[in-house]
Order: sequence, then structure tokens, then C-alpha cells
Amino acid sequence: MLPKHPLEIPEVTAHVTSYLCDKDLTSCVRVSKSWRDVFIPHRWRVVRKLHKWSYGLGSFSEFGPDAEAHYKHRHLVQDLYLQDLFHDGDVCIHPILRNLGIDFGRHSSWRLNGRVFDWDLTTVSPLLQRLSLTNANMGPQSCQRLSEHPHLRSLVLQRSDFMPNNVQVFWEACKNLESLSMEEVRFIGNRSLIPTDTVFARMRTLIMRDVRNLSHSQQVSMVLQCPILESFELRIYAFETRITIKHPIEKDRWSHLDNLSMPMLPQDEEWASVLDQFGNCFENITFLHLRSGSFGPQSLGAIRTYFRNLMDLRLTFSNSSVITDVLCSCPTLEILHVTEVSARDITERGPWACQGLRELEICICVQDTERDLQPLVFERLSTLVRLVRLDMSVDDDDKGGCGALEFRLDCGLEHLASLKQLKVLGFNYLPTNKYVQRLGTEDIEWMVDNWEKLEGIYGYLNSDWMADVQLRNILGNHGILHSTSGRDDRLAARDRISAP
Repeated sequence: MLPKHPLEIPEVTAHVTSYLCDKDLTSCVRVSKSWRDVFIPHRWRVVRKLHKWSYGLGSFSEFGPDAEAHYKHRHLVQDLYLQDLFHDGDVCIHPILRNLGIDFGRHSSWRLNGRVFDWDLTTVSPLLQRLSLTNANMGPQSCQRLSEHPHLRSLVLQRSDFMPNNVQVFWEACKNLESLSMEEVRFIGNRSLIPTDTVFARMRTLIMRDVRNLSHSQQVSMVLQCPILESFELRIYAFETRITIKHPIEKDRWSHLDNLSMPMLPQDEEWASVLDQFGNCFENITFLHLRSGSFGPQSLGAIRTYFRNLMDLRLTFSNSSVITDVLCSCPTLEILHVTEVSARDITERGPWACQGLRELEICICVQDTERDLQPLVFERLSTLVRLVRLDMSVDDDDKGGCGALEFRLDCGLEHLASLKQLKVLGFNYLPTNKYVQRLGTEDIEWMVDNWEKLEGIYGYLNSDWMADVQLRNILGNHGILHSTSGRDDRLAARDRISAP
């Protein structure tokens, strides 16, 4: 039996094409007929047609394939994304289209001369599963169109408006969805009530971010009408009253709920109150994202009580002492994203309990008078032997006399020799920021020698430009990726951490 050519193995071609842009794929298609057969389905699997304003030309410029080529290969398109001044012909029949995303543009004059979203989705694609609409005007026909499609399971709405006369039809259409995401969505007119007898029996993912003219109690009520939720995010910016639940929630209400993201609340006791009200349903939660500078001891106490299987915790705007409490008291965590914590708090508190961490995103701030504490901080970090990704970056430069933890041998870096699983390391990526590292050649060579699995480093390595270039060259010679951007595409491909 003759061995297969690598390009005949689907897993190989999928891996190769994941690193190629549209221009590269187009070049591959032109090499030979065999290459064309292999690469052309990947070239046309995703189509993006964008229109961007060119200030130099004083007009819109179009990006993406021309209309003739698009129409010719429409039978290969699985994902289609359109923005601004697209044409009706772009939304033609696509036999295997699964995902459709449309951005009508921020100005009403860009929305197809004032037209609203009213396409027959079944005609666009009989297999459509996911629809994303941005800056859409949902007219009388819109919601009916949503309910008529037999396979539509996911709907994403951003910066879109609903007319008063079709709100109830919209909620009826949502009954068949498995995933609904609404961000900056406005229900025009009086407050739009969700029918209390409506049960969203299939809804597994619900995201509601700044939904206007839908009261906070209504939003919470909708959550309670989704009995099999697995992922839930509620983000409210302007509070009228505290979130309250009229009736106790039965323990098995969301037996599959494992992903929870909650809004900003003004007081620590309000956090604790909300967590207490939902507490019976949190036993299976593994992911929790809370946004608030008021998150404090009472909230943390509620987390310890109810979130017994928590694996992924992300706290935005929390204070240093609370972050240290988390490190010392949450043994089940595998992923932790927090903000700034002081070196003093780390060294003065007890040992860390979260020894199973695989991903840590944190900024350890060291005062100019506390540089002698750095070896002790590295000793604490050295206990996280399962760590795969360590991100020390920070965006804020206004921290008084505070600076970054210095990853240098003369500051205690050698303690991190125990991090044998480390693949990705992140420093700050603002070149003028005083948090920029001052690494030397010996520090980079030590990292290469001791962290055998290291795949990438992002952020500036030295504030001196010439020294930074020299250090990047050392990494490149060892096949280690480097980027000065926190989210470079090449590095992001290796930034994903697979479960052990």
C-alpha cells in the first residue's frame, strides 16, 4: 500500500491552512491541479466582505473577493461575514452555509438605504445554524424570519434595535434557540416584558450585556426561565435597584450550569447577597467571571461556600488583599486572571493553596523600596509546578513608585527552574511603560535552558531597543516565538492550553 501524501490527510491540511491567510491560500490554489483540489475548499470556507472608509480617497474601499468569484464558489462557503455597503447578491443561496454575520454599519444611511433585516434565512441557507447581526434594525418581518428557520440554534445581536410591535414575536423565536447573546440591544418604546409562561427549554448559553428597556428583574426572570443553562453572563451598567429573586431557586434548576459571568455591583455585601440567592445552583460551576472593584471578603466567603468545583476564576478591578486571599484559599483553581497584587501582600500571607494552576494572569507590583522582596515572590511562584501560561502584563502606568517584578537572575529568577511545563510567558507590551523588563542575555539563555517546553514570549524584553532586538534574536535561534503585542495571531495559536 502506497503511503499517503501529507496533503491527502485532512488533519494535516487543516493544520497547515490554519497558519495561512487568504492570500497564501490563493497562491497555493494556483500551484497545480492537485493543490487546487486540496486547498480551494479551505480558501472559500470563510468569506469576509468588508467596506471601510478611506480618508485619502474620500470613499469606501471594498475588501474581500469580487462578486463573480464569490458567486462561483458559493457552494464551498460555510462562514460568511458582511459589513456595511454589501449588495443583495452577497446574500444569495449558499448550500452549506452554517454561520452568517452581518454588520449594517453604524449610520442608518449605510443600512441598505434604510432597509431593515428581512431576508428569508431558509433561502439564504437551509443549513444555517448561527446568525450574528450588528447595527441591525429589527422590523416587523425580522423576528418572524428568525422563527421560521428550522436549524437556527444561535443568535448574536449587537447594537441593534427592536420595534415595539414585534418584541413578543422575537421572544417566541428565541424558544428554539440554544444560544442567545445580546449586547447594547435596545427595545424601543415602553419596557418590553418577557411572557412569564415562556420557557426557553433549549437555551444553554445566555449572554445579556447592557440590554436597554428590559428591566433588571426581567433579565433575571428570563434567566430563571432557562432550565438547562450551561453558560450565563449578565452585565448591567446602570442599576435601579438591587437584584432580587422573589422565589427560592430549586437546587437542580441548572444542573449543567458551569459558566457564570456576573455584572458590576456597587458594594461587597450586594455581591454576597446575589451569590447567596443563586447559591443552590452553583455546585457545578467551573468558570466564574466577576467585574467589580467592590468584590471583597463577603463575596469571597460566598465563593468558598457555593463554588466548590471552581476551576477558572477571573476578577476584574479587585484589590490586592482579596487576590492574595484567593491564592491562599482556592485549591481547585486551574486558571486565575486577576489584576494588580503587591509583592508585600504575597510575601506576608500564608502559602498558596492553588497548587494546580495551569494559567495565571497577574501583575505583581513591587515598590522601589521593596526590591529585596523579589526572591521571596519568585519562591511563591515556584510552587506552581503545573503552570503552562504565565502573563505578568499590565496596562496602567500610573502606580506611583510601583514597578514590575523583574525576571532576572540577580532578582531570584532561578527559583522558577521548577516550572518545567511552562509554554507561554507574557511581559508588558507598552514600550514607554515603566513596567518594561530589563532582561539581559544571561536571563534569556537561562529561560531557554531551563524551560524546555517554552514556545513563546510576548512583551518587551528590555527598554533599550538594541538590547531588545538582540534578545529576540536569541529566542528566534531556538525556535521560540516572540511578539510585542499581547494578542499576536501567531502566538495566540500556541497560547491555547489543552487539558492535561
